[in-house]
Amino acid sequence: MDHSEPCNLRREILASPALLAEEIVARHELPPSGVTSTRQLAITFAGAFEFQVGRSLSWVDPSRLLFAEAGQEFIDHHVVPDTGHSTIILTPDEATLEEAAGGDGAAFHERLRACPLSVQMLAQRLRRVSHAISAEELGFEILMKAFGEACRVAVHDPQCVRRAKTVLHETDEPRLTVAAIAAEIGVTPIHLTQAFKRSEGVPLYRYQTRLRLSRALRELPDREDITDLALELGYSSHSHFTAAFRSALGVTPSDYRRAAYC
Repeated sequence: MDHSEPCNLRREILASPALLAEEIVARHELPPSGVTSTRQLAITFAGAFEFQVGRSLSWVDPSRLLFAEAGQEFIDHHVVPDTGHSTIILTPDEATLEEAAGGDGAAFHERLRACPLSVQMLAQRLRRVSHAISAEELGFEILMKAFGEACRVAVHDPQCVRRAKTVLHETDEPRLTVAAIAAEIGVTPIHLTQAFKRSEGVPLYRYQTRLRLSRALRELPDREDITDLALELGYSSHSHFTAAFRSALGVTPSDYRRAAYC
């Protein structure tokens, strides 16, 4: 019988002179902590956590990219009950980082940017790729998109926004309303709508859509029945899901699934 203590999982995806890529699967009861040795980019593809440096707390989930500055003591707080997080960490060397960021370290001072779904799609491909050169190319493409396309979002979320996000992560109810979320967290629908838009730069329903499509990107490669997944995500049909997926990512779910392991 195995009596070993539970631990977080960490696996190396890529190790080249220019770029290190790792996948972290953190259990909800074991929030990671430590000191960042170098500048890193974190792409979370499942779960959520609050990244704490000093007294500063920043919400991180699949809708956000985390730019971790070097030499910072941190701890991740798992804020959704019984839910940890899964994240890809990219650690480029100085020359690669300089080229990708265009000499601008602003992203690390801002700490957070919105995560385009195209970056989530590339991250899912990176998790599954077996060819070293292909992995490097995907990693470089993620870096370029992260610095070049992602928009700044609020580092400090109002309490009502954090609580609304927790509700969305906890429930799979596709017909959840703003009024129901607002009532659960004790604010008015108008207050929640305005606070959420100021924090995220997008309406609440678009944030929910990002979470759904991020889950689709994560699960599609290993799902045989796309219709079942579409219904689980709250879409009315296979065609409704396909239209939303193609509109956001430029490919159909079937095409993405076929390409996931290439």
